[in-house]
Amino acid sequence: MKKILPVMLLSVVMFACKKNGTQPEQPAQPDLKKYNVTLSIADFAQSVGTQSVANNKTTLAVGDTLSNYAQALLYRIYDASGTQVAGKDQLATDASFGQITEQLPAGNYNVCVAVSKRATLTTLPGLSFAQSLFSTGTPWADCFFKVVPVTVSTAAVNQQVRLDRAVGGLEVTLEDAIPSGVSKISLSFQQEVSVIPFNAELGSGSVPSTESFTIAASDVGQKNKKFSMYVANTKSAITVNITAYDAANKVIATKAVPNVTCIRNKKTLLSGSLFPAVPSASSFTVVVNPTWDASAPAVNF
Repeated sequence: MKKILPVMLLSVVMFACKKNGTQPEQPAQPDLKKYNVTLSIADFAQSVGTQSVANNKTTLAVGDTLSNYAQALLYRIYDASGTQVAGKDQLATDASFGQITEQLPAGNYNVCVAVSKRATLTTLPGLSFAQSLFSTGTPWADCFFKVVPVTVSTAAVNQQVRLDRAVGGLEVTLEDAIPSGVSKISLSFQQEVSVIPFNAELGSGSVPSTESFTIAASDVGQKNKKFSMYVANTKSAITVNITAYDAANKVIATKAVPNVTCIRNKKTLLSGSLFPAVPSASSFTVVVNPTWDASAPAVNF
């Protein structure tokens, strides 16, 4: 019996271990309490308006809404590690357009918001905060953006967000009369940026950009006709090509204007003559017009 007892005791111990399990039970993980985070897109930090000087606005009028200036909105929310934790795309037709509502645990976050006058506002999926970017496609539409730091502690967050314009304006005035036979005028340049990072002042990438304008019968003979486009390349000088085409898409006249600099939330104005009847010695002048931002300096080339 003395030889058997230890074996029996060992068997009982092993059975008990098997029955009760050898691993200690893990304590249940407490759920992280979440708080409501609501951001409303209010008016813009910079002036809002078309590129026409006559229609320029410095503030939004009473009753004006975001949908009057934007057709698309996207936001992405990143935690302190730079990982995306929430995000959504909105269209102006959505009931929640301009409202950001999420539930987040306590912590520090960066909320990246972009709106566009064009409905094609995009960003790449799965990016970290350091990689976050957006694009309206080229030619760029009027667009605004902001990175909003948000701290969630022990209460709900409710605040308004004011956005900054992300692009500059380019306006060309043809001082000579538009001759008959012209069916289209285009403004084009190389080295437009393809995307604008949220966490950087300047865009990146290099793509061509062209904006075309149909010439109606009522435009023939007009002087000082204006053509405008938005430019996201605010980091380097560009050469703007102004070209007139006939109905068969044949070039009637063209002129290149070098060393054109566009500035975010400011307009660069080009004026001059294009058509062959004007002596070739004529040239375009380039200035920066402070239509959007009253602090813009004048620049002559």
